[in-house]
Amino acid sequence: MKKLIPILLCAIMLFSFTACGGSTATKQADLPKVMDDMKAKLTNTEMMDLSKEDLMPNYGIDEGDVKQFAAHVDSTGIKGDEIIIAEGKDADAAKRIKEKLDARYKQKEVEMKDYLPEEYAMLKKCTVKQDGNYVSMIVSPQYEDLNKIYDAAIK
Repeated sequence: MKKLIPILLCAIMLFSFTACGGSTATKQADLPKVMDDMKAKLTNTEMMDLSKEDLMPNYGIDEGDVKQFAAHVDSTGIKGDEIIIAEGKDADAAKRIKEKLDARYKQKEVEMKDYLPEEYAMLKKCTVKQDGNYVSMIVSPQYEDLNKIYDAAIK
């Protein structure tokens, strides 16, 4: 009996270390590919891609904070559709990116509330969110479908 207890304790510890080890891996998403998958779902055909050089003037995001990103926005100015997905270089960079996208979301609220009530209603169903170093702002009538594509890629 004295030998059985240490053996059982070792077996339990070994099992618990093995079980915990597999869950710490983070998924690496290819954000330009994720955006391509999202584009296939979009009904707004008047959208354009943004480049890394557009991050600072449009969002106040420092290029140095971004490991990878993709952005696709309405080009007409009369629709609220705007999708930006980014991976921060580290946790602090992701936090800064989220703060900038939160500010952009609030700006869109102010712009749309009185002038584009239908677009404002759509915006209120959308979110800015952070998952680890990944940050997204998905504003689209297809928000639920696009969010599923995004979540599947990063989780």
